[in-house]
Amino acid sequence: MTKATVFSIFLIILVLDKRTRNVPYDLLIKTDCEPAACTNLCTLKWKGNGACFQNVHVYSCLCTFPCQI
Repeated sequence: MTKATVFSIFLIILVLDKRTRNVPYDLLIKTDCEPAACTNLCTLKWKGNGACFQNVHVYSCLCTFPCQI
């Protein structure tokens, strides 16, 4: 009984860890990203968090949001 309980808890932890690693994302603005526009667009479209990042020589908007099952 003890081995089965420990094994079950271990499996639950593995599944929860796997689900939290895969964060969905969307590349919203591919060039000339402005932080305020990126944040607003991401909030409106996905209810997520948007941030500008440098992609080669341009700034792009990357939006991360909670997984909607």
